[in-house]
Amino acid sequence: MGVVYEGHDPGIDRRVAIKTLKREHLERSEADDVLARFAREAQAAGRLNHPGIVAIYDYGEDQGVAYIAMEYVEGRSLKDVLDASERFSLPAIMRIMEQVLSALDYSHGRGVVHRDIKPANIILLADGSIKVTDFGVARIESSTLTQAGTVLGTPAYMSPEQFMGQTVDGRSDIFSAGAMCYQLLTGEKPFTGGLTTIMHRVLKEIPPPPSELNVQVPRFVDAVIARAMAKRPDERYQTAGEFREALLAGMRDAKGVAPGIASDEATVVAGGGAVTVALARDALCADPQPVDATMKIRASQPEPAPAPASGANTDALRAETAYPRRRPVVVAVAVVVLAGVVAWWVSGPTWKPNNSEEDIAAKQPEVAAPAGGLATSASGPGMAVVSVLGIADPSDPRFDQSPAALAAALREDVKRQLVEKALALYVEPDSLVRHYALLQSRLMDKGGDYVETLLDEGAPEIGKDGLAYMRARALVRVREVQKSLNQMSRDERIEFIRNNGDPRISVAIRARYEGGDSGTQHSPVAENLLKERIQSFGFRVWGEQEGGAQAADFAIDGQVQFRKLSARLPASGLIVEKIALTSWTLKCLDRKTGEEVYHSTSIPEKSTWNGEEQALQEIGRMVGEAFSRNFFLQHFNFASQKVRLKLAGLPGAWTPMLMRELGGLRNVLSSSVAGQDLIDVEISAGSVSVADAVQSRILLPVNRKLGQTCLSVSGANAQEVSVSLDPACTAMLGRLETTPPAALFGAPKPRLDAIVRNPETLRKLQI
Repeated sequence: MGVVYEGHDPGIDRRVAIKTLKREHLERSEADDVLARFAREAQAAGRLNHPGIVAIYDYGEDQGVAYIAMEYVEGRSLKDVLDASERFSLPAIMRIMEQVLSALDYSHGRGVVHRDIKPANIILLADGSIKVTDFGVARIESSTLTQAGTVLGTPAYMSPEQFMGQTVDGRSDIFSAGAMCYQLLTGEKPFTGGLTTIMHRVLKEIPPPPSELNVQVPRFVDAVIARAMAKRPDERYQTAGEFREALLAGMRDAKGVAPGIASDEATVVAGGGAVTVALARDALCADPQPVDATMKIRASQPEPAPAPASGANTDALRAETAYPRRRPVVVAVAVVVLAGVVAWWVSGPTWKPNNSEEDIAAKQPEVAAPAGGLATSASGPGMAVVSVLGIADPSDPRFDQSPAALAAALREDVKRQLVEKALALYVEPDSLVRHYALLQSRLMDKGGDYVETLLDEGAPEIGKDGLAYMRARALVRVREVQKSLNQMSRDERIEFIRNNGDPRISVAIRARYEGGDSGTQHSPVAENLLKERIQSFGFRVWGEQEGGAQAADFAIDGQVQFRKLSARLPASGLIVEKIALTSWTLKCLDRKTGEEVYHSTSIPEKSTWNGEEQALQEIGRMVGEAFSRNFFLQHFNFASQKVRLKLAGLPGAWTPMLMRELGGLRNVLSSSVAGQDLIDVEISAGSVSVADAVQSRILLPVNRKLGQTCLSVSGANAQEVSVSLDPACTAMLGRLETTPPAALFGAPKPRLDAIVRNPETLRKLQI
């Protein structure tokens, strides 16, 4: 909008910077507003006298040119430093933020809100001090030029209230300062993409904690930045001084603690209050979602709370004393308890299934059967119908006087198993077992949070093995389980080995010039920059030229169009050429579903460059900013496979016994009898073949229960796997009934501790 000159003030013999603005350079409709804002900058900053704020000396107009004479600052903007890929140490960042927040605290105390805090407006001097400049969109609280309903600022650093055109105060600058601090810490802006995308992310999304992108960042910083960038102004620090003190207090507390590590009990004192890091970190990693009608379809009744579990050692000692291998007594007690449970369950459990025909039809509409004849169901995006077998031990003394407690325990186990089966879609079995205790406490024990609808539930029953069972089928929000898993892995710094591998992404960016003869061509410069970013996430890149795009999980496609511009400079007569971006289309396709999960045609803010290579490099960088690691993980679909088991040589009585076993197995989402000697199963096979998945994730645990290899795969095709029985095992049907479920053989210790109390049952599981 104007020119900045270096000038000399002869009266005081000092260098000054003179910012000028010509009315003819402005759009006629905007001229008055821009000039008024320019004058307001002088009025705002002229009231401020602080070592961290660029001083204003004079304002005036001369022959139609408005000007501001200000302090000349010798230094570099933080934006120039970041653009040069230079990074600051953590102590340097803290010094910068302390000075910026001190300047803002001073400014806000005098009624001046900056409104455009960003790296470009922070000047770093040679001695390490900073100056805040460009109060050009500042708002003076007493000004008659209202800003309500006007959006001003730089999108990547703007607060939610700025995007919504609301009147802002100093807490908006606190949000912007938090966003700038985030970039200094990580090298990444917290919100990227086109204007519309940034606005959506600022209003709806929570960026990953800084410590996820930079392991040198102490964990207390995550909590401080989370509060500074809270969506609601009331939830942020109320003054810049509070923000500054939170950072300083955290640094004092963190001395002597290894970078990136902090006690979950550590607190950050801010403004007289205490923020628990663990709680703030959970809030930071929450994934706020717009309210969806389907999310309201949940049982609203309070669920029965299970009796508190005793310590494992105490329970084991009590069990040894009370149950010295007296199976008839155990079974008799179990029968009595079961009678009470069934009576209580029939009279009115608090978690009832929505199993009317209308509800199931609405939630699980039938669709056409595929070529193999296996029926499928459409349960909605991010949903899966999951069948489970809840298990409890009636010999647990907790249930002696309370049949309701046993039923409640069965239901709690049902919910845990629903989540465990959803997790098996994303995590390799060995990885899931290694982290089982953590997954149980963080996700499985909150199973009810992920159940959309309980479709049906069987009555409790006691098996010949002495355990209590409850069959259930529910519609589970598996995508929400996945998001929680991703957030958990960030919080706990755990890398789960994924069942489906990491996403495979193909990249194609094509460019053309208006009026050119060469047509649209690939841009290796832009593509390579984007590929480097994707590989930095640990994901795999599949190039179209290698024929790998068909195997990719996601396909990124960018189409850009340029125009060459030339202009003659009136003063020198030189001709300057620039490259201008005239068209931009960026989309990302989820190849599994065919869904276009990202689409943007908004031309980025910067759209002219001095040369073709520079333009293409910038295009590659801007495309990369549109996609984050979490974007792909949150859209990465679970992989399950449906297959028909053909039972060869198995007596008819084996089929119902196998059906019970399938309900308890972690990797079997659902199963149903399809005919004589035929069972349909949906299995989380991961990257292995269906036949291998059936062998390792179904038959292996059943064989472990039987004590020898009785069942094996004898043939397979894409839709059907034949399962044969060793004739020597024909008489072992009784063991299927009297031995605990196959799912408990080799189960993680936390799973067994949560269920089994009877020493006799534990002895059988150790065989």
